Amino acid sequence: MEPKWLAGHDYYLGTVAEFIPGQNQNPAAVVKLDNAITFDNVSGDIVVLELRYVGAKWKEKETVHIELCDFMPEAASWKTRKQGKWVESHASYAKL
Repeated sequence: MEPKWLAGHDYYLGTVAEFIPGQNQNPAAVVKLDNAITFDNVSGDIVVLELRYVGAKWKEKETVHIELCDFMPEAASWKTRKQGKWVESHASYAKL
């Protein structure tokens, strides 16, 4: 499977900028990417990663949802803050 948002790339690199309240118990990671992503007319270099599965923890690698932002999201839960573009429900990350 080649997700449209990857635009032919195998991966994107980025740095965790902060953790903000997530949709569930675990915080969401706000990541500043080294290169911008463009998906469905939204272009940005900030993504919010939310852990995908119940009981998941932030560790070396895990499955996440990806929300693409062209702004820095505020430190508030997803329901109460400005939301970015939902791009992926089963992405994976790896800590380098």
